[in-house]
Amino acid sequence: MKIFSGKTFLGSCIVLMTGIFISACGDDNSSNVPADSNSSEATTLSSAIESSSNAVTSSSSTETPPSSATVSSSSNESSPSVIASVKDYCSTTFRYKYSHDESNKKFTIFEDHSYDECQHLNNNYVFSHIIEVLQHRRSYIFVGDTLVLIQSQEGDPDTMFTVLVGGSANKLLGDWAFTTCDYKAGSISCNNEPKSYTTHYVFEADSQFVYLTQADGSCIPAESLMPSDGTLDKDESYTDTYAMQHIYNSIISIKKGETHNISILPSSFFLQNGGVTVPSEVTISSQSKYAVTFTIGGQEFSATIGENTHRIQYYSDSQSEVDLTLASGGKTCQLHYFRDAKLTSETCKKENAPYFELDTNEKTGVEYVDSYKIDNIDEFKACLITLAQ
Repeated sequence: MKIFSGKTFLGSCIVLMTGIFISACGDDNSSNVPADSNSSEATTLSSAIESSSNAVTSSSSTETPPSSATVSSSSNESSPSVIASVKDYCSTTFRYKYSHDESNKKFTIFEDHSYDECQHLNNNYVFSHIIEVLQHRRSYIFVGDTLVLIQSQEGDPDTMFTVLVGGSANKLLGDWAFTTCDYKAGSISCNNEPKSYTTHYVFEADSQFVYLTQADGSCIPAESLMPSDGTLDKDESYTDTYAMQHIYNSIISIKKGETHNISILPSSFFLQNGGVTVPSEVTISSQSKYAVTFTIGGQEFSATIGENTHRIQYYSDSQSEVDLTLASGGKTCQLHYFRDAKLTSETCKKENAPYFELDTNEKTGVEYVDSYKIDNIDEFKACLITLAQ
């Protein structure tokens, strides 16, 4: 089921892997608009947290139906609109408008977010660019000179606390550093582990932004900490994966006459988790990254994975392709699998409908294409039954 802005918003969560508390994989409220139908124990913690490690906070997310949104910002604190100590080149990546209610110690940050989506509308497919304004609501308290941000949602028993230091006591505006200290029942505890970098949250009069520094105070470009789209390097053997384990077990089941237990999962060619246990009924005579020869029940098989087999990682999902040839006794079975979670204007067309996996936005009721997939798994299963009997 779609959550918030769908698969690409998870990407936004990964983009904000710097520990940014306002987004941290979700929250609060959003307005979705298609942009183009064609397209208290007071204590001082400054010294105690100097060696605490950095981390990433997270939360659940919700979504509201499409509506217009007006973003406004204000502040009741009298302070310079720019924090002079901040390096501008460190702060350009994550900057957001926000409104501040000082009397109630609350603030709301507005994040402009957009993504592309292939929507199923009126028996047709429309490639749309969706614009959202996400509203992240937080409250805060001060424990001595330490700022504690509070994130909670109605109906959610879990409340998250973010402990920050470096600014001025009782003043939200300023440059605050993220810590991995914990806040509970009015007190703060820290693990004092070394950290590789520090995330700073800066509150100005009408905007909030994030930047990162190394131990010497120099800026770390946020882009260097983000994942990027690209083919995953895979040094491990494709033949030592859960996908091959499924093939072994399927052949064993066929030998027992249990054809209903056949399970072929091509995406599992990219899952290992430290190696796969080979069933005792399987004897492997040779094995390499792309090929394995094995015997089950006195019958010899050879499996060859095509070198075009790959996975390209996106922020939130991936594209994957698998080609497999399974042979025995002069007969062969061919498996082809291709799945792409990134739809484009070229693929978002009605003629491709047979290859679409659909999902529905539970808030708006709009059906959309979750992925584009082509495979012959059923044909491969039928061939495997004939091959292994």
